[in-house]
Amino acid sequence: MIEVFQLFQSEPTFKTVPTADVQLYRDGGPVNVTRFNGALTIRQTQSASDFAAALVDEVAIAWFDRGSGIAAPWQVRPQHWESFQALFDLGKDVRLLFSSSQIEAEKTAAKAHGEYLQFSNCVHRAAMERLGFGFNGPLEPISRQMNGRHAVHVAYALVANRPVPESVIADYRAMEEPFKYDLEWARPLLDLPDLRGALPPGKWAALAQVLRHAKITLSSETAPAYIAAMEALPADVDPLAVDNRLYEVGLLQALPLPERFMSPLDVGTPVSELAARLRELVADNRRSEDLNRAEDEFAGGRISKRLYQLQRQMALLDHGRSTYEWPNRFATGLAERNVEYLLSVLDTANDWNKLSKQVVREMFGVNIRGLKPLGRRRAVFSLCGFDEAEQAKWEQQAVARQAEKDREVEAKEAREQAETVKFRVEDGSVLNGAEFVDRAIADGFSEIRSERKGASRVYLLVNPARGLARKLKARDGTLAYARAVLDVRLAA
Repeated sequence: MIEVFQLFQSEPTFKTVPTADVQLYRDGGPVNVTRFNGALTIRQTQSASDFAAALVDEVAIAWFDRGSGIAAPWQVRPQHWESFQALFDLGKDVRLLFSSSQIEAEKTAAKAHGEYLQFSNCVHRAAMERLGFGFNGPLEPISRQMNGRHAVHVAYALVANRPVPESVIADYRAMEEPFKYDLEWARPLLDLPDLRGALPPGKWAALAQVLRHAKITLSSETAPAYIAAMEALPADVDPLAVDNRLYEVGLLQALPLPERFMSPLDVGTPVSELAARLRELVADNRRSEDLNRAEDEFAGGRISKRLYQLQRQMALLDHGRSTYEWPNRFATGLAERNVEYLLSVLDTANDWNKLSKQVVREMFGVNIRGLKPLGRRRAVFSLCGFDEAEQAKWEQQAVARQAEKDREVEAKEAREQAETVKFRVEDGSVLNGAEFVDRAIADGFSEIRSERKGASRVYLLVNPARGLARKLKARDGTLAYARAVLDVRLAA
């Protein structure tokens, strides 16, 4: 019966086929198929508990009852386990199963027992009585998990070398991704029976993870060496220790250098002695940081020995591949007395650009670090040959330049907002808000005035000579855009 319900729900044809054309027979007799809310269904005359028991009994006889006992999940095919679990979903809309009068009667009966009508609970009780487990299946003896995923039970059965039926193994082999969500370790057990039972689950899972990342597929000939290498490791070993062990016995090779190290790199030519020294400082500092990081990671047990060796090798090679791009840019900025650029590099917190500040101290005897903000800024100007008066003039000009940039940004943003609204003007043409303001200003509307109108304020773009006005609005951007355009005119 559950497979019939699944078919009704999954087969698109049944959404459009006339109900009268669907004929169903059970035990030689016809079954009344009806439709509720557009979905085909079979209404029941039994009580909820009796119907749940009948469904579970039917499933038990078909797939679980082996005479001498009840089959474990790994002994039944995945599609049959899926159908068993579908029993618990039938109650998502009990109106598909029972009439309104039946539902009311069931609710009343449940309330009398201090319960709430939930068909999945009826199925759960029936399953526990008939099979000994519910939606999550029985307790898996190795993992000590109760889990509704069929794959969990099959994975642990395989690793323990239980007699998983060939039909179940064939079903999993046919799947594109048979084991997911931390069960990837079980995939090799499907294809190589020699691996089943060879290692405890924890050991095998750790080994399988390392092999998967190393892209190694075991065979009957190669598997014994890997299994033997694992014997010296504890049962709760982690993949890192497995990686180290396999590398130690020669079953894993050293990690290859990344592709970028396979071709030469043009590091450039220093533009000055300062650039050469800064490049040396940068390269030394990066090598030291990378080597120390590798040491800490390895000592803390966070990376494998192979990765530790690779990171050390990369740090040493990278030292010679450090380019002059940044040192030359900084040296050029100093040579050209580019104040704005040098402030962005040197007028910063103590821990920023430490090497650039160090080379300035070495080459010019000017200590930037440790100074207060005003003293630090003065030191940068002094490097560029500015006295205090020249510095003050430059900073005044910088304020003006920044104000101009701010005005340009504000005008751009205001225009973009104004362009989103439309105006129909006297000649019948349609303009966006920015075009409307531009035309008005070109026609002599050069002042923005405001006046009270009730509780609100109205803004007008006025032509003083002609006594005409155009209404502006804050919310559509025309007011901000008109202000920005007139401000630019005034600044000019």
